[in-house]
Amino acid sequence: MEPDFNNKTLDRFLVACESAHIKTNIVINKTDLAEESSVKAWADLYKKIGYKVFLTSAIDSTGLDYLFKSLKGKKNLFWGQSGVGKSSLLNLFYPDLNLKVGEISNYTLKGTHTTSTSVMIFVGDDTYIIDTPGVREIDPFGIRKEDLGHYFKEFDKFMKDCRFNTCTHHHEPGCAVINAVENDDISAERYDSYLRILDTVEKDMNF
Repeated sequence: MEPDFNNKTLDRFLVACESAHIKTNIVINKTDLAEESSVKAWADLYKKIGYKVFLTSAIDSTGLDYLFKSLKGKKNLFWGQSGVGKSSLLNLFYPDLNLKVGEISNYTLKGTHTTSTSVMIFVGDDTYIIDTPGVREIDPFGIRKEDLGHYFKEFDKFMKDCRFNTCTHHHEPGCAVINAVENDDISAERYDSYLRILDTVEKDMNF
């Protein structure tokens, strides 16, 4: 699968969406190029957290009807890494859009930017589509360390039991989130994503 599925990047997208209070679904595209067991494992992880996950392929039409039906009657923002096939999927659903589709760069093995602006387009049936420029890296902005845990949905039921109400779930004694990770109630992969994002949160942010 090119670009490779990157759960760390996905988790950064999810934090950005959660902090903006955007209802988020996950689309894992190009499933025809990936190992079925790996795709299922990631899909199961995010479904368990509470996200709706669509597994799709523009090549063999896997999951396309299910995703298409979910778009009707809504304002839909397609956001993700360059090269994951956002524009290809939208062209299949709405051929009149005629969005430009790019190739994976042979040099970087990353997607090339094809969509350059974000415009909301009415496609009928009270449905709107926003195709966004692909990104290669994302760093959520304007989040305090003590607030980051609120944007990891699976932390919610544990945070209230932390000893300190300003707990950053990193090193504090009596942290219920750390205990949940140790007891496999929170995925170690997701917790690692949390720590990586926590490390990039600016300490001198003015609020």
